Amino acid sequence: MMRRSMLAVLAVLTLLLGTAAGPTHAEDDPTRGVVGRFLLTDMNGRTVTDEAYRGSFRLVVFGYTYCPDICPTVLGTLSVALDHLGAERSKVATLFISVDPDRDTPEHLKDYLSAFPGITGLTGTPEQVAAVARNFKIRYKKQPAEDGDPTAYSVDHSSTIFIMDRAGNFLARMPHASKPDRLAERVLSYLRPRAPE
Repeated sequence: MMRRSMLAVLAVLTLLLGTAAGPTHAEDDPTRGVVGRFLLTDMNGRTVTDEAYRGSFRLVVFGYTYCPDICPTVLGTLSVALDHLGAERSKVATLFISVDPDRDTPEHLKDYLSAFPGITGLTGTPEQVAAVARNFKIRYKKQPAEDGDPTAYSVDHSSTIFIMDRAGNFLARMPHASKPDRLAERVLSYLRPRAPE
């Protein structure tokens, strides 16, 4: 009887510890509900959907051109990571989706992103941006300027880098502070999957 009780206690403890630890690769869990669907306007003024990028792997990041630090850093990381991809670079579409549709017009995005070759800017109406943010499970919120200037607001936003497959399905998230070589290595792991042993 004592032995049975001890085994029951051990089983419960094992279950609790396993639950607390969680899955080893939680960041790669495609069941988190990220959906790569969108209807937006690209930096050339064309209406595009996610279907325009079907057949390409995608690196997707959200931000805005007036962002003082994180966004330009992430865009720089993406540009360098693309260079690390070498010949595989043509298989990847890199998308910067603005969370500031009021200021980030297609023309402004195109001018801003000229400093980051290989990255396509996308914007849209506030409703379209809100819809794609819901699909990617990201948050953003305007923060008024301290001096009350209505045009000088900032936008708090999620800065995760999403890796999506050729059909637009979620593969992984990478932190915005990822090193370019680590990001490129992760993308290449999907572009060049290892053959089963």
